[in-house]
Amino acid sequence: MAEDDDDHGNCLDRRPCLRYFLLATFIATLLSLIAYGQWNSMYGYRKPDFWVKGRRGGSGARLQLTLRVDNEATRRAFCAGRASAAVSYAGVQLAHADLPGGFCVPGQAVGSVPIVATSDGVGIPGELYERMESQRRRRERVSLEVEVRMEDCCGRLPVTLWCTAVLHGQPEGPFLCPFAYMAKGGEPRPCLSCGC
Repeated sequence: MAEDDDDHGNCLDRRPCLRYFLLATFIATLLSLIAYGQWNSMYGYRKPDFWVKGRRGGSGARLQLTLRVDNEATRRAFCAGRASAAVSYAGVQLAHADLPGGFCVPGQAVGSVPIVATSDGVGIPGELYERMESQRRRRERVSLEVEVRMEDCCGRLPVTLWCTAVLHGQPEGPFLCPFAYMAKGGEPRPCLSCGC
């Protein structure tokens, strides 16, 4: 009876080659996962952080903005083939700008993209201008909503940033811009991974 128990022993004990193969496979898989984690932390892509800073231009119909792109978290450059910006105050669009040549920010760097938004001669409506000026005189924060649309940067879908730029008052920011892919009709698409 004891001999029968030996015949039914552990499968791996009877096949040492299989045991070594499984051990080698486990170690190779573990080392591959560690190597991939290291590579991804060094060379993997992370979405940059964006924020907009604003200051009043020379005339009431011109706004000077700076789109800041913090691309320090990755070694890969962030480039947008085309970009545009729409500037609004209290829900009314005041000015817009096009960047047909796009921009590129190298990896491991923080870049500045100047945007000069104009109202094409329309100017700021009188009531809104007075409201902005009264806020400024009271040293209140004058916040502008800036929508930056970028194409040819993160695949086939355009990307939109919704930013806040402060002309006057505290706090001045920066306020990080939410990032969203846009569907074909221009509507925001739900952010699944929120990375490029």
